[in-house]
Order: sequence, then C-alpha cells, then structure tokens
Amino acid sequence: MDEQLRQLENTFSARIEDLQVKIAFQDDFIESLNQMVASQQQTILALQKQMQVLYQRVESYQNGENGVEPFDPSQEIPPHY
Repeated sequence: MDEQLRQLENTFSARIEDLQVKIAFQDDFIESLNQMVASQQQTILALQKQMQVLYQRVESYQNGENGVEPFDPSQEIPPHY
C-alpha cells in the first residue's frame, strides 16, 4: 500500500510539474503577444496621424488655400500641343 501511495504521489508530482512548465510557457507567450499588440497599436496611431495630416493637406490644396490653384484636369493642356 505504501508503494502504491508513493507511485501515485510521483505521478501527481510529474503532472503538476508538467502543468507548471506549460503555464510558464503560456505566460511568456502571452507577454510577447501583449508587447506585439502594443507595438502595433502605436504604429496604427502614428499612421492615423499621418493620414489625418495628408487629408488636411489635400483639402487645403483642393480649396486653393496655399496660393496654388486647385488642379482641374479638364483645363489642363497636354504638353504636345
């Protein structure tokens, strides 16, 4: 009976160790994913700011606010004429 108890205890200890190792790997993986998502979020925010600036520039050019007439392709003469 004592031997069976020892074998059962060893089996449970091995299973607990396996679970602890799996949890440690999962924690590391989750942390790396978290860092990746945070980095991607910063990139997305930077890209959104750049797009906003570009939209503002396009709107200002279309409205002729920069001293430059808006581009009208129907009024543009091709260079070979």
